[in-house]
Amino acid sequence: MARVAVRDRLRRVPAGWRGRTGRSIGAAVVVGTVALVWMCATVPADARSYRDVPKSHWARKYVSWVTDQRVDGKRLMHDHGRRFRPGRPITRAELCRVLVRTAGKQQMRFRHRDIPDVPRYHPYYRDIQIALKLRLLGLYRDGFRPEQVPRLWQFHRAAVKTVRLRFPDQDWRMLQTLDGRRWEPNPGWRVRAPKYLSYEIAARYLGLRYNHPAVDDRLELTPRDLVRRDEAAFTVYQILRLPTWRVWSLRTFNDVSLPRLSSRQRQIVRFAVRWVGYPHVYGGEFPRVDSPYGRQAHGGFDCSGFDWWVMKMKFGYRIPVVQRSAAQMAAGASRRIRRSRLKACDLIFFGPNGRRSPASSSYHAALYLGNGWFIHSSSAGVSLASIRWRGWDWNTDLMWGRRLLTRSQLRVGR
Repeated sequence: MARVAVRDRLRRVPAGWRGRTGRSIGAAVVVGTVALVWMCATVPADARSYRDVPKSHWARKYVSWVTDQRVDGKRLMHDHGRRFRPGRPITRAELCRVLVRTAGKQQMRFRHRDIPDVPRYHPYYRDIQIALKLRLLGLYRDGFRPEQVPRLWQFHRAAVKTVRLRFPDQDWRMLQTLDGRRWEPNPGWRVRAPKYLSYEIAARYLGLRYNHPAVDDRLELTPRDLVRRDEAAFTVYQILRLPTWRVWSLRTFNDVSLPRLSSRQRQIVRFAVRWVGYPHVYGGEFPRVDSPYGRQAHGGFDCSGFDWWVMKMKFGYRIPVVQRSAAQMAAGASRRIRRSRLKACDLIFFGPNGRRSPASSSYHAALYLGNGWFIHSSSAGVSLASIRWRGWDWNTDLMWGRRLLTRSQLRVGR
């Protein structure tokens, strides 16, 4: 099976930055990173290590870097003395503290809000009050629930809001236009996607989620899983090191529109986008560990596994078991659909030499949605991307499509 994690290669410059030299962009990123660290660390930081984060721990680098950053003389995420407690879930109170400081808003003034479970003497009182003012997190009917653990989608929403606070001058319209409750890919049709759709797409495009290697896929998280402190440390590390161009290019998601779709195409698209935010799992083709084809390390999908889950397991299209990999699926196309002839719900494949690539070299598979957009499971998990992104391999490496829908299923009603 082709379990090659998608190569989200950024060796080329995104469309909006074409015309600038790689050297100038690299210099800008370096300068921006240096300035960012200077602003964040108000006093020199000495190296910090924790007895429960050994050198072999996957997050050692990120934990060490993040806890070396000081804001107002206090280390980020240094909540438990000599121990970091990497496998312990991060609480909502701890999340408030680290994100408020990451956003640089720790000195913000606020008007006291009466919260039954966060009195003025609560150790995280100020952080929680500021986080509420910034709308990083919200209140429940019975209070704030400071010891409750956020789910991944809640954590990502707060993290993306923190990035927005750090980059207030960038274009953030995609958070509204891709809101799962309102998104209309064509006029009058709402997909009814998960409410967190836009935040998950932003989080994954910005690289805020760590992709565990195949041997550690058991550590992956679905949107409804609880967030551990080591995972949170990685996200904070990424937020503090984000280059401006990456945030700038989020505007490519401002208008994710699709062509008119048939009833069948709508059914498939609606089902497919439900899984945005699920992790990339080697050999995965099911949202839970107990796949009918064998137990997985965690619920999730590899690239061809996502196509398999949607088109074969859910909608019953005939894809032989011997065509489980991207290369095998590509080779199994009875007719190779050219780029200009692609229709929503075609399978699409990518190879190192584009349309001149042999089927055996296909390194990635995805599900086409129309107008250049496709949904896929990559190293960032299930999300959206486009074959029209100039300067990306999605644009240059597209091989061909494979059509599973019949003519009648493609017919758009008047």
